[in-house]
Order: sequence, then C-alpha cells, then structure tokens
Amino acid sequence: MADFKTHLTSGVLSGAGFSVFGLLTNALTVTQAGAVFTVGALAGLLPDLDSDTGKPLNFLFQLLSVIIPCIFFFAAAQYAGNSPEFLICYFTLSYLFINYIVCSFIKKMTVHRGMMHSIPFAFLCGGVGYLLFSNSGGQVALFAGAGALFGCLVHLILDELNSFKLKYGCIPALKKSGGTALKFKSSSLSTTLFMYTILILVLMGSIIGS
Repeated sequence: MADFKTHLTSGVLSGAGFSVFGLLTNALTVTQAGAVFTVGALAGLLPDLDSDTGKPLNFLFQLLSVIIPCIFFFAAAQYAGNSPEFLICYFTLSYLFINYIVCSFIKKMTVHRGMMHSIPFAFLCGGVGYLLFSNSGGQVALFAGAGALFGCLVHLILDELNSFKLKYGCIPALKKSGGTALKFKSSSLSTTLFMYTILILVLMGSIIGS
C-alpha cells in the first residue's frame, strides 16, 4: 500500500484541483474553495480509518476532532448558547469523545483493507460531502461531494498500484494485497450489507436535499 505521505499529497492535490477549478469558473468563493480543498485533502486519507495503528489514524482523528465539532457548532449553540463555559465544555468533550470513544469503536469494528477500502465507501464519502454542504447551495455541495469522492478514489487507486511488485527485477507480479482496495464487497456479508445500506440512505438524503 502507498505510504501516509503519498496519500496526504494526493489528497492535497485532489482538493486543490477542485478548489482552483471552482475559483477559476467563479463557481466558488475563496472561503468555499478553502472548504472544498479541506474536504478533498481529508478524503485522501479517509480509507485509512480502518488502520488500527500508525500516523494515518492519529492524524485523521486529530483533524476530525476539530472539523466535526465546528460543523455541528451552530446547531448545538441554538440549544445551549455560546457562552465561554459552553465553548470550553463543548469543544473539550467533543475532542475527547471523537479521539477516544469513537476511535476505539472504529478500531474494534473494522479490519484493515475492509469495506473502508472499497468503491462503495468512496461514493459514501462523496455523498456525505454533498450533504454537509447542501445548505450552501447545490453548486458548492457538488464540488465538495466530487472532491471527497475523487480524493477517496485516488487513495484506493494508489493502494492498488502499490500491490504490484517486480519479480526477478523485471516481471510484474501481484502481492497478496492485490484487489483489496478497488472492490465492491468484503468477505463479511454483514459488513458489506451495512455499508451499502448507509450508502443508499446517504444517496437518498442527497437526492431529497437537492
């Protein structure tokens, strides 16, 4: 599989491509382009959520523990206000919950190169990206969704390309990891059905929201 630096670089390039294209075509404002860039860059790492240890998982959850509370802040502030004591409690508890409880749960529930390394997961990320930005208008949501989808797909393609090795220095041969990234199902039927169920719900939400 490709290393963390390669995936991070590909995600950054993917996010930059969509955000710059949005700016050049006047489809996005500077702020919106910055958000699309972040989504694309983050999506380039998301398949590695199923990695139990190492830099990808730690980096991802550090990022998510900042981004997710920000996304839901205004909804939470409507009920609790935005006093200093609320801000301290909200962001501290969010950080601890995401980094320790959610992270531990994902470690226990996933296996490396499982359904998070699959084409359905890439489309799921694209759908979630679209939904997150649906309130900003269909055009922004489309850029965000496409950036998330493309970022994930690039990650999977890079992993598959790294599944080849040279035998005797010149003959291409597949490693055992070959075919485990660009797949449509896993060995676990329940996990596969769960992924497709969530994907269908997200796609339905995207269609209704548009």
